[in-house]
Amino acid sequence: MDSATIQPPPLVRPSKTSWLRKSFIPSLCDVFFLAVIAWSFLTAETGWRRLLWDGDVALHTAIGNWVLEHGQAPVRDPFSFTLPGAPWLAVEWGTGVVFAALDHAFGLKGIVFLSGVMIAALITVLLRTMLTARANTLFALLVALLASNALSLHYHARPHLFTLLFIAIAAWILTKDRSPDDGASGEEGRTRWIWLLPPLTILWVNLHPGFAILFAYLGVLVVGSALERAFGNGSREATVRYAGLTAACGAATFVNPFGWKLHAEILSYFQAKGMTDLIQEFQAPSFRTSPQLYFMVFLLAGIALCGLFLSQRRFIEPLLILGLAYASLTSVRHSTIFVVIVAPIVAAELSVYWRTFALRQPRGSVSRILEGLSTEKRAAFSRNSIWALAGLAAIFVWAPREQWPTAFDTKLFPVAMAARHPEFATARMFTTEQWADYLLYRNYPRQRVFYDDRSFYGEKMFRTVRDLLNGASGWQATLDRYHTDLVVIEPGSLLAGRVRDDPAWKLIDSDKTALLFARQRAQ
Repeated sequence: MDSATIQPPPLVRPSKTSWLRKSFIPSLCDVFFLAVIAWSFLTAETGWRRLLWDGDVALHTAIGNWVLEHGQAPVRDPFSFTLPGAPWLAVEWGTGVVFAALDHAFGLKGIVFLSGVMIAALITVLLRTMLTARANTLFALLVALLASNALSLHYHARPHLFTLLFIAIAAWILTKDRSPDDGASGEEGRTRWIWLLPPLTILWVNLHPGFAILFAYLGVLVVGSALERAFGNGSREATVRYAGLTAACGAATFVNPFGWKLHAEILSYFQAKGMTDLIQEFQAPSFRTSPQLYFMVFLLAGIALCGLFLSQRRFIEPLLILGLAYASLTSVRHSTIFVVIVAPIVAAELSVYWRTFALRQPRGSVSRILEGLSTEKRAAFSRNSIWALAGLAAIFVWAPREQWPTAFDTKLFPVAMAARHPEFATARMFTTEQWADYLLYRNYPRQRVFYDDRSFYGEKMFRTVRDLLNGASGWQATLDRYHTDLVVIEPGSLLAGRVRDDPAWKLIDSDKTALLFARQRAQ
């Protein structure tokens, strides 16, 4: 069989009547979506609790409480005693409101449930994107599960989940827009769905500043389309179309409480190189954890495909891969974005070679049977039904109560000690950023902190805190400068040893998680 005659399976385009009828019939995609939730949170030993391992969720819930109480997004700091009233834009205020509203209605159960649903939706959207790109169904399933392992690095109830889900949705829509209209023609399947991206941007810009990645993606589409046209492999219409889409999405970003000041805030954050160097998730990947090893697989596969794309005069894919590869190798935080965008590209290209191989084999061969099975099940994995929502409702209502977290992990946060010491809410206390986040949530609205997880404190404060935690020379002067009365710290930390040995401080409480020191007042 000539490879030129081997075509990918056509997209399934049911009629409106057929779509409405099928929306009441369970699909394999529904099963996959619910299975991701079950595997990740219902059967895993850590369950839903793993989503609360990062104190960021507590901080953003406290911010949401402030917004709901005051009816506006804050523009000055309401939480610290080191920089009280300093200019600060709550750029993720929307996520805070969502978290706070869920917490008021359902407790922490509501927050982790939404976060788990978003994670399962993310993996399902990746699967659907791969099928839209004509990937083999079995390959798509395998790559989606591998991608889930790589993305587990950021499986926390934090605002960045919105960015991961929204960029996956954007990539799905744009893949659909760029895919051939059928399996034989070379025409791109233009879809009006791309004009949902500006409204999505309005939502996105008020939830997480990661919306900036959408403009990097759209910029690549514009430049890549222009290059492909210059080399006779594209059209002017594509360049104009994506340039117009970029302009529409850009205008949508100004629909936020801060106007242009939001853009200036995000730009200043990117320019704060000295500060980001002090934050672990903005440092280069170490490839020592399981998620990072899975990321490395996608990284190597994507780079290996770049030469093939360039030989075919395709520029969009290599620009995406190489640009995101650079960003990911300079900051581990970007590795998840890389996987979300590159995984469907890898799955689609591998499927081309697999399909060429399989269709040359005898009809009874294993590879030919698997290819036939993939084509047969494609439609069932290419749609969802209302039964996915019914499954979610069943999980939320009937999952055993003990599976749901009612408090933060007592091994990771000073839960017990905070319960024993209500004075934390009014004391001038130094503690870690994660614990400060937790205390802002627990003792809202009275709690004030030395510092927390917000970047607005700046590089100088980050370095001051780093020196404090390391017990560096001058730690006493720093605590004195801010009139700090209490120190709550992990038992094995360097600062704990320094404070314990200083006669100006006294250990007044301890447990396996935390030590509490109080300043000794002169008699």
